Amino acid sequence: MRIGRLDRYLLGLSLGTLGAVIGVLMSLMVLENIPRLVEVTRLSGERGYILGQTILGLLPEYAGIGMVVGLYFAVAMAIRKLSTRGELAVIEATGTAPARWMRMPLLLSALGALFVFANQGWLLPAGEKRFDEIYQKMERGEFGYRLASGEFTDLGSGFSLYFDSVDKHKGMLAGLIFVDGENVYNAASGTLSLSREGEGKITLINGQTIVGADNGVLKFSAMTFYLTADGVTTTPPAEPQNYKKIPIDQLIFADDPGARAVAYGRLLWVALALASPALAYALARPPMRSSSPIGLIAGLALLVSFLKSITLVETASGTDPAALALLVLAGWLLVVALLLWWQHRAGAGALDQAVMKIGKQAARLARRFAPKDA
Repeated sequence: MRIGRLDRYLLGLSLGTLGAVIGVLMSLMVLENIPRLVEVTRLSGERGYILGQTILGLLPEYAGIGMVVGLYFAVAMAIRKLSTRGELAVIEATGTAPARWMRMPLLLSALGALFVFANQGWLLPAGEKRFDEIYQKMERGEFGYRLASGEFTDLGSGFSLYFDSVDKHKGMLAGLIFVDGENVYNAASGTLSLSREGEGKITLINGQTIVGADNGVLKFSAMTFYLTADGVTTTPPAEPQNYKKIPIDQLIFADDPGARAVAYGRLLWVALALASPALAYALARPPMRSSSPIGLIAGLALLVSFLKSITLVETASGTDPAALALLVLAGWLLVVALLLWWQHRAGAGALDQAVMKIGKQAARLARRFAPKDA
């Protein structure tokens, strides 16, 4: 394929927008999660290392989102710039078909879809696996804890813990007092672990507590408490099935429908990356002699709704995941096809024109029925 001046020009427009959108989105998502990560690791040692490794593990997920949204904006903004500068009218006047001048944006989208496939298939599970390993070490206390002996430490949600000293060889706390808001427990020794959700697990060994109205003493050899946002319980929480750390080639042929549903959901990400140029072509071009952003914003809203619909497939239960994935994909294709047909029939910026027309009619009605000054 010979690359001409027009191809290089469009590729430059698209690449600049793609890189900017991916960078901005990834930065925003990292900044959004930092306060939660800081709170989760507030009692853990080697806090900076855990935060750094956690962010690295999350980057594939953020890069996948950034790539899909970035591809839409890359193509949409390239079309919009060509249109508002009058360059697109010149290109079309020379008889250049859309399939020709859209060649570079389409190629960029195909390469982006390949990245999304590799990311969803293997990079994201690798990042999630690394993420899981870090937090398993944190739960086992391998990084230590930011706890001071000889004083009560607030664990959140009304829980607090006191200990006299730490046995570094055994990795245990000595001389514990645990307060769960209503009851007080003391024990000769025990352990503390923290989960990635910020919840805790405390095991008290050789301890006692006061129970009942008669202040009877209950002695125990071992008692484990699980601290959650809903309160404290002695029943271990159910371990959720985590498909995120499993590569797509293992999920798609699994007997478990839930695993296959996650695999089909990941494939839909690839389909959405491929569909983004068509969505941008149908909505990004404003009407003649206008710079209306209505179509551009509507396309972004549709893209977000498409992303949300992937969650329906990944969390499907009691249904055939393949059929549901095909139904979602067919819905996307139908919406994009209708938008392309509408643009072909009504001209560039069909949605913008329709919305502006409705807005003008609404304004006239408002003026007509508005109370008049005496």
